Amino acid sequence: MIGADFEKINFILFGLELVEPMAIITDTVLGGLSLFYGFKLLKIQNKLAFYTYWKWFFIVFGVGAFVGGLGHTFINQWGVIGKFPSWLCGPLSVYCLEQAMISIYPNEKKFEYFKLASTLKMIICYAVFFYICATQPIAEKIELPFLPIAINTILGVTLTAGLLGLKYTRLFTAGFSYFYLGGLVMLPSAFIFLMKINLHQWFDKNDLSHVLMAAGITYFYFGIKNNVPTFKAIFATK
Repeated sequence: MIGADFEKINFILFGLELVEPMAIITDTVLGGLSLFYGFKLLKIQNKLAFYTYWKWFFIVFGVGAFVGGLGHTFINQWGVIGKFPSWLCGPLSVYCLEQAMISIYPNEKKFEYFKLASTLKMIICYAVFFYICATQPIAEKIELPFLPIAINTILGVTLTAGLLGLKYTRLFTAGFSYFYLGGLVMLPSAFIFLMKINLHQWFDKNDLSHVLMAAGITYFYFGIKNNVPTFKAIFATK
């Protein structure tokens, strides 16, 4: 079903009327995987900002995915408020990804410009998000607040993991190909959600997006893990 959603699957657990069992499963897997990657990267003994920001990306993204699943399933109990923790984690995790990729940019003047642009983009995203929440009937149109978050994610992943990853692959080492490939894998997830591309009632737009995001962050993780010695040597002076 494209352009519309299937009826939500309802189920009863411990006397509670819950919905979307697959969303909480796929979100929990996605969140757990991201947190696992983040804690594995904590073992890297290097103060390079590249690693620090990637660690925070995986942790913030993982927390956001986990609470996002709870927000889906407990919508009858928590309402739209239950979705806020996940929504708020989104721009912050993208900011960490952007700053990680920007932190090793070789041109010092552009490096400072890109850092500032990333920060301003995150501030604008939050400002638009809160404006929509304050002025629109988000309880009836629950996808409206996600729109600026989705646009911010598309821009952030495309411009940094995508374009910078490709640039670094050509400039430094083929190890950076993991990042633009991860970006390519993740990118369709926002369009799948916004265009409501649902494969099945038990595997809808949310579940498909979660699978693509899990694959994308796995590329990012292996891009870091498999290239630590190479990256440390290249950016020893950063």
